[in-house]
Amino acid sequence: MVGAEWIQTKVLKKASNRQTRLIIRLFYAVLYFFLLVEPLVAQQPKQSTSTYLKNARVIPDILQVHGDSVRFEVSGSIPATSGVFSKTRRLLLSLRSDEFYLDLGAIDLKERNGKISFNEMVAFSFSPWMEGASLELGYVEGRELASLETKVLAKGIKAPQFLVRLGQPRPGERTPVIGKFDFEEKQPQDRRSVTQVYFFTFAVGKSEWMLGSENERVLDEMALFLEQNSDIESIRVTGLQSPELLEGRSSQLGYLRAETIGQKLQQFFPEISSDQLKIDSRWNDWFDFRLFVAADSNLSEAQKSVYFEILSKQGSYFDQVAQLNAMPGFEEVAAQIYPKLRAVKVEVTAMPASGITKNQKAYLQEVSHPNAKNQWTYEEWVEVAATCPHLDEKLWVLSSMWRWYQESSVLSNLAVVRMRQSQAVHDLGSKEILWEEAARLLAEANRLQEDPLTLYNLGQLLALQGSYWEAYKVLSKASVLAKSTPKLVSTIDLLRAALDIRRGDYKLALLRFGNASKDADDLFNQGLANFLVGDYASANLSFESAVLADRESGYGYYGLAMVALELGQLESMSFYLEKAMVVNPFLRAKAKIDPEFGLFFQLD
Repeated sequence: MVGAEWIQTKVLKKASNRQTRLIIRLFYAVLYFFLLVEPLVAQQPKQSTSTYLKNARVIPDILQVHGDSVRFEVSGSIPATSGVFSKTRRLLLSLRSDEFYLDLGAIDLKERNGKISFNEMVAFSFSPWMEGASLELGYVEGRELASLETKVLAKGIKAPQFLVRLGQPRPGERTPVIGKFDFEEKQPQDRRSVTQVYFFTFAVGKSEWMLGSENERVLDEMALFLEQNSDIESIRVTGLQSPELLEGRSSQLGYLRAETIGQKLQQFFPEISSDQLKIDSRWNDWFDFRLFVAADSNLSEAQKSVYFEILSKQGSYFDQVAQLNAMPGFEEVAAQIYPKLRAVKVEVTAMPASGITKNQKAYLQEVSHPNAKNQWTYEEWVEVAATCPHLDEKLWVLSSMWRWYQESSVLSNLAVVRMRQSQAVHDLGSKEILWEEAARLLAEANRLQEDPLTLYNLGQLLALQGSYWEAYKVLSKASVLAKSTPKLVSTIDLLRAALDIRRGDYKLALLRFGNASKDADDLFNQGLANFLVGDYASANLSFESAVLADRESGYGYYGLAMVALELGQLESMSFYLEKAMVVNPFLRAKAKIDPEFGLFFQLD
């Protein structure tokens, strides 16, 4: 047969024994499913009876990937006929999906004692599109090779090893963090909102900005706060007026003061937009007076209670002013508090800086000029890069840093940025451009100094590009160079283990996982390796740990569903599979084309 490859019989016997167990298990699965959907099945049109290919079958009847290929046996018999057509009959094998087609050639027919039979071993290289394809056998006859009958021998190809997590982003999933910088990235600090209150004072009865050290000091304090909390949420500017006669002549005095401060703030802090400012005022109002009285440590609690009692009584604002002025000692209190009410109250609500600070941004812009001089040490550059939560900011810092420090580590870090940026784009063309730049940066970094961390990043890049064997060789070299750095060796081995699964060496993958600390993807990969060697108890433990580490990805649940199905635990399988499919659209699509899970979606 053209394109076919003979497989040893002993391999098939092992597959056949497993297949027998699989058929028994699936019998109960199908029976359970049929009882649920029997009324619907009764409404489906009946299949026409097979004439020529009714005895054709494939062993195993659920196709599976072994290494990087698919291997199976096609066998059966067809009715003998006489005449010219008997000399032109043929069986044609093909693999078909909605978008792709693979011609697997003709199956040889053998005639003996008046019977026509066929038995042929088939093997071909696996490609991802084949997971949802159907294996079809066609019977053709006559000089024109007219198709008389087609039979689907198998639907879908089981390939759990291709679920392995290698840093590749998939539709609808969180973006995996790939590559490794030569510095520890700083996690964003707690960014809860903070509110700070400032008072700008004015001359009696005036609304013009008052020059003086006091207002300048308040501006400096506000500048420091905004430097540490640069993500502004709102700025409430409230103009106040004291109860003094000269202050109360105009009800607009407080509002005019607020407008003056609003303009001054935008002049002093250009990053403040008009949308963030809310201008307001209070007139003939005791709200702020109460606050100052409550905060005055020179007043006793008894004095404060008397003032609060007067202000809580019914009566006009002017009556309350008269009562306060009549109180013994109030003249001294008014001398302390009234000047504070000739003011504008500014309440700034902001969050801590999420990346580069204003001063750091200004410096980066300054050193970009041709004749600029660098004032930061290598460590200070790295510190800034480590605090940047956004990739474009990291790119800016590292690109500027290269001008002053032309070291291999800077290029390797730039390559990691490009690799992570490739995760955020969806079209292959854009990804490839970023991959090419990352490869160029890593090649130059290795030229300057061969480093295990740079080689690890190159191995990750090659894995993303699908060059698995090249990635494996690079990572092996990185592991040797990193032998004095156990933590890096562990990181390298986790990626090598994932590649072992991808190429079919599951036992070696398990040796590499060891007892290293693992994230959700690594735990899933370890469970996958255990599942593929048939250690379902260990696989279950790893998949459960993956769920605890990350419930939202769905992979841990999908692994638990695979184990449950293998053990015939249909209720558990249904529960876990539903969990996986709800949170991850990719896994839902994967389950539908899986030759075992797919049985439960035939009427979906």
